[in-house]
Amino acid sequence: MASASNADYSYLPASELKQLQVEGKDVPALLRPWLGNKQLGLTIIVPAFSERADAPGLVSNLRHELNYSGWATLALTPPSLSKAPYFVTHAEEVNKAGEQQNSVPANQEIPDFSAEQLALTQQQQRDFMLSAMAQLDSLGKSFTGKRMLIAIGNSANLVIELLETKHLPMPDILVVINPYSDIASVNKALPQKLAALSIPVLDIQSKDGSSASLATQAQRRVLSPANAPTRYSQQSLALDLSLQVAWNDSLKFIEGFANRINKAYPNR
Repeated sequence: MASASNADYSYLPASELKQLQVEGKDVPALLRPWLGNKQLGLTIIVPAFSERADAPGLVSNLRHELNYSGWATLALTPPSLSKAPYFVTHAEEVNKAGEQQNSVPANQEIPDFSAEQLALTQQQQRDFMLSAMAQLDSLGKSFTGKRMLIAIGNSANLVIELLETKHLPMPDILVVINPYSDIASVNKALPQKLAALSIPVLDIQSKDGSSASLATQAQRRVLSPANAPTRYSQQSLALDLSLQVAWNDSLKFIEGFANRINKAYPNR
């Protein structure tokens, strides 16, 4: 998995740049303390696959603005998104006429990955996330209080899976934004896995989210616990997530949900 170097974040204060060790490489994590008198805890932000820990837009906005609401923020470098393999066929390897060239029906697309390649990619992404998350206690130990986990896009699907299978410790609050998987069967199972979590979940969906996240939005809401406002809340953004007003709306949704959970479970 590729990782960003220190030079990529040279524009940030040196105090914000921390290092994790993943697969023998330095992987940046960006830590900002809470600001003001309110001290609620630590928010861990996981951008979508291959995005920067300080990705312009929503991620950067949350990383900076949640500090004023009483949350320290720790933004991770997420797993990379592997690209489809590129094959070169040499002339002597071209099949002769009459030989079967592939077993995929004519009305179906040839898959980008074999089952083995797909399984390996998924395992690499899981290993990357688990290794990174396991090192967070030492980075965030100065910030007592609740732990809120915000995961975006395809990273959200991976986080949901790791929580549902109990490979990650449960946060006090989970926020997922446009959650999805590029794999149709995995995406289809996402709502059930999300509903199985026994922690407070805020589910934010924007109209410009991927078609895969939009496809499960209704089922995510239907499968959520009924009459349980401290267990699940789904919020739809009126505008595209590419707009600053949508970043601000997302921030308000997160602050409001976190305040509701803090009131309901002050000592959790």
